[in-house]
Amino acid sequence: MIILRNKLPGRELDKRLEYIITGKINSDIIVLGSSRGARGIVASQLADSFHTTAYNLSYPGSNIYFHEYLLTELLKNGNKKPKLVILVVDDSYELGENYSLQFRFDRLYPLVKYKSIRNTLIEKGEKNRILSGLFIIHQLSISNFDPRKEKFTYLDTLRDDGSMPVSWQDPNFDRSFGSKNVAYERDKEEQSKIESFTHIVRMCRDNKIVVLFACAPTFGKPTIGFKQRITELAGNNSFVMQCDTTNPVYRDADYFTDSTHLKQKGAAIFTTDIAAFINQNKILN
Repeated sequence: MIILRNKLPGRELDKRLEYIITGKINSDIIVLGSSRGARGIVASQLADSFHTTAYNLSYPGSNIYFHEYLLTELLKNGNKKPKLVILVVDDSYELGENYSLQFRFDRLYPLVKYKSIRNTLIEKGEKNRILSGLFIIHQLSISNFDPRKEKFTYLDTLRDDGSMPVSWQDPNFDRSFGSKNVAYERDKEEQSKIESFTHIVRMCRDNKIVVLFACAPTFGKPTIGFKQRITELAGNNSFVMQCDTTNPVYRDADYFTDSTHLKQKGAAIFTTDIAAFINQNKILN
């Protein structure tokens, strides 16, 4: 079993988490988020804009708990401390219940040969501390026994900069702009997610890292009050950006893959807007 466990990382195509826990991330700009961050921001474009290094650590289907975990591990494993963290927040369910966003345990199990990964699985209640120490088989998941090597699909092809833009459009996308005004509902927030969010703010503040919360565009009007709520929680030492959805680009269905995600050419525009915001606010000066 120990041979199987120790060979698991070699099957992985997405090496980003392994890079984090082994101290191999060396970028001045780090992007965190779910699929909106993965698809919507092109890290290499940011790097070119500022003549620096940038890396995208966004994972489709991930929630604020996972983003908090990634930043925590990034800062404690000998990686280069970034100057800027861009956290792409999901309007409007960043802080509320959403079953499509999870802590990505499936990204941890291929790396169980590392003690820090095993400890996280125990701390999160996935594994029993005593059994994990006694039996290697207890450290594994069923997926670990699949002998097939991972392959990228059209949904999750990873670029060298960690970004995952897509050029296709979902055939079920009805291309109708969401013009309805919807108000943000604070009563649906989860306290534990608020705590993870504010912990990210504190980690950046304590490490003298600038944090920019970017509200990724969807094919519709922004939720009324969402940006204001993020700004309130982010505090005075952070930046919050929301796209101008009156911009014709963000009302053009050709720039979206579906109602909540940008296509590659839309991601290029959004990344340009983020670079402009960084310049206007002298964030990297």
